Amino acid sequence: MAAFARGFTLLELVVALTITGMLLMLGMPSFTTFLRNSEVRSTAESISNGLRAARSEATRINRPVSFTLAAGSDSSWSINNFDPVAGTLIQPPIQQYSRFEVGKSAKVTRLPATAASVTFNGLGRIISPSPIVTPNLQQVDVSSIVNGEARTLRIYADDVHGIRMCDPDPALKALMPPDARAC
Repeated sequence: MAAFARGFTLLELVVALTITGMLLMLGMPSFTTFLRNSEVRSTAESISNGLRAARSEATRINRPVSFTLAAGSDSSWSINNFDPVAGTLIQPPIQQYSRFEVGKSAKVTRLPATAASVTFNGLGRIISPSPIVTPNLQQVDVSSIVNGEARTLRIYADDVHGIRMCDPDPALKALMPPDARAC
């Protein structure tokens, strides 16, 4: 009986590595889009949950509580008690979030552009006009700073929409029957 050597030839190994490399190259664009969309969704959910937490805290303690976004396009935020007599935020924050906790490549765009915060009264309603110097934060768009196919998510914080996260894609709004995710 002759003994046969078991194993791979060099040619079989090169072919397997080539096929694996091609499959990875084909899947990489959709994987990076998935990662960008995950960062955008996580950041949008964090802001939405922060707004809800501020409203809940205001009703729990029956005092004004403010939700404040960091300056610029940074998605960091904090929740502070608000002193209506002095017109200032009481430090330290009740809760805060840093953009480094989820994803560094998400950016926010606010409406109005100069808005930084929204303050809830003891009943959980938005105090209007804003007791802070800036106008009330009404809308936040969360998108990716990396160019690509990542979608934008919108968060409303006003008396008309409440606190709601939606997708501003016009294709969703045009669907029949209407899609619940659409703005």
